[in-house]
Amino acid sequence: MLELATPYGEDDTVLVLFPPASVPVVDIFRILGDFEEHYDVTALDVLEERLAAYMSPELAKGIVSDALLLAFGLRRERRESMAYGRLESRRGTADECRLLALLAASCRHDFDLAEQVAASLSVAHSRPVVALAFDIARRLEAAGLRLDVPDRRLIGPASVSVDVEVHAERVQGRPDRRLKNDG
Repeated sequence: MLELATPYGEDDTVLVLFPPASVPVVDIFRILGDFEEHYDVTALDVLEERLAAYMSPELAKGIVSDALLLAFGLRRERRESMAYGRLESRRGTADECRLLALLAASCRHDFDLAEQVAASLSVAHSRPVVALAFDIARRLEAAGLRLDVPDRRLIGPASVSVDVEVHAERVQGRPDRRLKNDG
C-alpha cells in the first residue's frame, strides 16, 4: 500500500512512501534516469548485477533491457524529464508512483487503466509506452516481483492535485499530512 506524506519544509510537495518491496523496482528506473544523464554504461552492468542477486542473470539482463526501452520511450514521449527520488529510498515522486502504476496495470492486463496512467504521465502517444510497460511487467512477474494494484486517487492528469488530510500529530513542529485511505 502506498502512503502519501508531505515532507517537512516543502509545503506544496507530496511524496509517496513506497512499500519496501516496491523500492527495487523503482530503483531500476532511478538508476536508468542517472544513466540517461551521464551515459555511463557501467551503470547498466551494476544494475544487472544487482538484479541478478535476486533472479537469474538472463532475467536480470532482460529486465534492464526492457526497462531501458521504457525509460527511453518515456523520455521521447514526454516534454519534461521524469522526476526520480534517491536510490534505495522509500520516498518517491509522483512520476515514480505513476510509473509503478503503469507497470502494475500492464501486469494485470488492465490496458484501459494503463492508458490512463500514461496520460497522467503526460505521455504524448500512450500505446507504445503501454506496450513497453507490458513487456517489463511480464519479466518482473517472471522474477517474482508483483506490484500492488495502483491507487486510482494518484492517477490522473499531472495537473490534478492530491487531497490530503492534516492529522493532529505534530512532528518537529509541523503537521503530519497523510492521504485519506478510503479503503
